[in-house]
Amino acid sequence: MRAIGMRPNSPGRALIVDDNDMIRTLVSRLLSHDGHEVDAAASVEDALALPMADYHALIIDVRLGAGRGTDLIERLRSQDPSMPARCLLMTGGIDDDLPPDVAVLYKPFTADDLSAAVRALGDVQPSGASGR
Repeated sequence: MRAIGMRPNSPGRALIVDDNDMIRTLVSRLLSHDGHEVDAAASVEDALALPMADYHALIIDVRLGAGRGTDLIERLRSQDPSMPARCLLMTGGIDDDLPPDVAVLYKPFTADDLSAAVRALGDVQPSGASGR
């Protein structure tokens, strides 16, 4: 899903990676409402086909069907060690082994919780961003 256009003073591009259509759509709508240009992927493979360096925020579910969101983050880390600072993991599990340097949003969460967690990632600039 992609927003039609970015609003002035847009907080940037966000990528939602979740295998659950309903969650992916809901999170995409919430972030679009906050002014983000939003793309969505249903799997690690789908996400890796996108220009990861362009995203200000990557919201990734920990459990992605046959894959794991943490595997995606490790692949991104191998390409760009600063990438985990732009990632937000979503999880409903309390026993997940999560990387200590990645922000976590526990389910269930509210729209305000999501907005605040993504805003907290906002100080990190994507490596592909111009104007440096």
